[in-house]
Amino acid sequence: MDTGILKLVGTEIRYSFLRDNESHWMQVIYTIIPDGPEHIAEQIRTIENAEKEFYGIFEIGNETSAAKRFFSSDLITHNDEIDSYKKRQNTDFFMSMTEQPPASGVKLALLGMCLSNITSKIRDNNIIHFDTTSGIRHFFAEHLLDSGADEHSDSEKQTERIFVYLQEKLSEVNTTIENSVLRTWIYAPHVDADYPGIVKARKALFDRINLTKDTHYIASTGIQGGTGGRFSRVSMDAYGVIGIPVENIRYIHAPEHLCPTHDYGVTFERATAVKLGQTDFLFISGTASIDKNGDVVHPGDVEKQTLRTLQNISALLDSAGFAKEDLSSFIVYLRDIADYGFTRPLIDQYRENLPAVYVQAPVCRPGWLIEIEATAARFI
Repeated sequence: MDTGILKLVGTEIRYSFLRDNESHWMQVIYTIIPDGPEHIAEQIRTIENAEKEFYGIFEIGNETSAAKRFFSSDLITHNDEIDSYKKRQNTDFFMSMTEQPPASGVKLALLGMCLSNITSKIRDNNIIHFDTTSGIRHFFAEHLLDSGADEHSDSEKQTERIFVYLQEKLSEVNTTIENSVLRTWIYAPHVDADYPGIVKARKALFDRINLTKDTHYIASTGIQGGTGGRFSRVSMDAYGVIGIPVENIRYIHAPEHLCPTHDYGVTFERATAVKLGQTDFLFISGTASIDKNGDVVHPGDVEKQTLRTLQNISALLDSAGFAKEDLSSFIVYLRDIADYGFTRPLIDQYRENLPAVYVQAPVCRPGWLIEIEATAARFI
């Protein structure tokens, strides 16, 4: 994985390129973090101008855009400007918007991904499908909310309705959650209060569709994040592929380092690897400072928790047959934004130049001060 850093138009851009044996790029992931806060319209123009220059330097076509994730310090007031940004791009892509303030103190940060082999993009409301030259159809579900949310609906009911909606949309293209969804991100504005309801609703659904500890779950991050809706206590993004042979999917465990999630009553995979064409991808769920017994390691010490979290990520990489050099991105979630200065040097030392976004987002268990999710990829 080729990684690097650029300083462009008042931003720092970190990038990773996955290349084939002839050095042609297949996937690029990049982060754009402004140097300082601006009024929101100016902040998003700064990001947009830096992105255009980055694309120009590496001759990346705008049509290759596949996914963009905006991390916002105040989603309700930023939503219109983010929507305007998307309308100016002249191509469609999955766009996630979450209220998770960037740790560096700016209003917005961007994590983007491009794929070189997209042949068509098909949108159905908030579901977007990508067909590729390898014959694989990717799909993203973006910013799913309970449309009937009001002041009386709780996180359990909203989660249930969001999953039902996703089931219905996938049935329209002759697939299911259990057969096609590889990754979810579930956000709650008040995770300490609302996560138990999310866990309960997800487990009830998974039991109905036979996703159990004896079959498999889905890689996931459940984290604090504002939804942009006044009464929305839950929002969800999802990613999957349609028609992939089951033998191309591997569910990754590292039991000597961190326990199976069902040991403490939740239902997600630690990591999922998937072979797509000539590429192996790895999606590492939100990972924290946990041991093989399910206990929090190093309570109260964010630096030691960071090192243990990175140790757990290394164990998952190794179990999947990947190396640190195959990592393509991190999202780093901090309970206390003031811990940014303690954690970033340790993570930079672990994997130099890796595209990474650091945000304030309390983890589902109060004892955890940091959580990291990761992606990795390698050409086979």
